[in-house]
Amino acid sequence: MSFENIIGNDKIKQELEENIRNNTVSHSYLFIGQDGIGKKLFAKEFAKMELCLDDNNACDKCSSCIKFNSDNNPDFVIIKPDGNSIKISQIRDMQDNVYKKPIVSNKKLFIIDDSDKMTEEAQNSLLKTLEEPPEYITIILITSNENKLLNTIRSRCLKINFNNITTKEIIDYISREQIMSEPSDSLLSMCNGSIGKLIKINQNLLEYNEIEKNTNDLINGRILNVVKMLNNFEILYKSKDIVLDLLDYMIVIIYEYINKNKDYRGKFLDLISIIENTKLKLMSNTNYDMCIDDLLLKIWEEINENYSRS
Repeated sequence: MSFENIIGNDKIKQELEENIRNNTVSHSYLFIGQDGIGKKLFAKEFAKMELCLDDNNACDKCSSCIKFNSDNNPDFVIIKPDGNSIKISQIRDMQDNVYKKPIVSNKKLFIIDDSDKMTEEAQNSLLKTLEEPPEYITIILITSNENKLLNTIRSRCLKINFNNITTKEIIDYISREQIMSEPSDSLLSMCNGSIGKLIKINQNLLEYNEIEKNTNDLINGRILNVVKMLNNFEILYKSKDIVLDLLDYMIVIIYEYINKNKDYRGKFLDLISIIENTKLKLMSNTNYDMCIDDLLLKIWEEINENYSRS
């Protein structure tokens, strides 16, 4: 079996392995859980096992596995959003494929990634296949927001709820892969049980470290004037592509500080509202530099008012 290199959700590994071993694989699954916790990895490994010609062991030697490993297995298809959505034309193309017999394996397996991005028309079209699937197919829908799927879609799938990766598993992964030094509590909180988020953070680790240091300095009163604060947070002006993530990290740091210092709850909760409002402005395409200026000046005023009242 080939789940051994995937982190976490051991009970799901056992369940899916038993499905294959006992020949009780469902025609349709719904993999549910936040982004970055391995749902797609699970789906692909499950597909490889299901299509394997050597007693479904993902042997890496049979023609199905060899073609699968080279992304060339005609009995395996992944449907992804085209732009912001999965369109009815994509589902109709998939349905044309569904009713063609397997070529390499004895089965066919389809993954619909980000399935919650299917248009309503695409979902209604998919229903026809879910209601009367050919015996040789399995369809796996992957979602981080099942509420965007029609009830009729959800009711026809076997639901598999994925848990977040534990903090210990994330720390073990960091140590094994040697991708960063010992992470702070704030960084682990930002990961929120997602290896995908951890990898994304690691790609911009210098920016995250700078935000963490300066945010802690700011809320602890170690930045003495507004000019120094604006200079210290210059990273926000330079990091337009990831600014929403960096602002989320500021919120995580403030929450961590509040949780460790209960007396500061009232003092710093307004900072979170200021940051959240800035995120909304940025998402509505308000002038970028002006948004960051306004954010930093309001934070400075709030912090200094708090300390002057102390």
